[in-house]
Amino acid sequence: MIPGITPFVRLWSLYPYRSFRGFFRLLQHIFLRFFPHSSFPAMSIVPLMMDEYDLSCDEEFRVRYYVSRIDFESLWDAAPRTNKAEIEHFYQEHDKDLWRQAYLSRDSYNYKRKILRAMHTVLASLTSLDDPVMDYGCGAGVLVHYLRKKGCTNVDAADIPSKTIDFLHAQMKQTLRRIITVDGQESFGTNEYQVIVSLDCLEHTLDPLMIIEKLLTALKPGGVLMLSFPIETDFTLAHTREAQEQRPAVFKRIMDVCDVLVPELVFRKRA
Repeated sequence: MIPGITPFVRLWSLYPYRSFRGFFRLLQHIFLRFFPHSSFPAMSIVPLMMDEYDLSCDEEFRVRYYVSRIDFESLWDAAPRTNKAEIEHFYQEHDKDLWRQAYLSRDSYNYKRKILRAMHTVLASLTSLDDPVMDYGCGAGVLVHYLRKKGCTNVDAADIPSKTIDFLHAQMKQTLRRIITVDGQESFGTNEYQVIVSLDCLEHTLDPLMIIEKLLTALKPGGVLMLSFPIETDFTLAHTREAQEQRPAVFKRIMDVCDVLVPELVFRKRA
């Protein structure tokens, strides 16, 4: 086998690449692999960041990105992080995630690959570009921004109060259908969404099983859930032990009502 081609052969066997159209989606991954920095410029939220912070050049952006990383871990250790309110407040105390995700959306092969895969999954799961889609734990909004660029018209973004969701209100409010602040008063509705995506979010929560119940309720019968919920063993920075304890129950609950399209990643809710 040609060196380096093995990952793409494996990818070909997974949803949403198991089709004739999937072959062309796979080619996009190959293009990204060879041109990681210049490919898919529409994915980048760097221009929005430069507008939001009135930056005049790329060098200013890079300086702000590197400065945002200084003493980040010390900030986590500077206050108790033992309950939901204390953990969630951490995301209002810093803007590192905002700068980091903006930087990665333009310059990181691995991050862009993740967003590209999510975009392919969403587009393959829609019956129409008007179908409602939600990104739960949207962060700085890279995926929802890219979905709007690809023509999706009813895109919702949901996250806890944070610097990132403030940024969405400032820069994406006119293009998204809803920006939902997850504060205990939020409503996702019932049988509302054709696709729900949640990438690398639940490992930061204290009750992921409760969250997944809400997401499954909001997902339409026949709709697709894409959930990236990694196994974590380091609980020193924003990853919670409670999330890992509930992780098996989360996937068991999903499989109670969904068929597996890709194990521990993509699921279709039974009609």
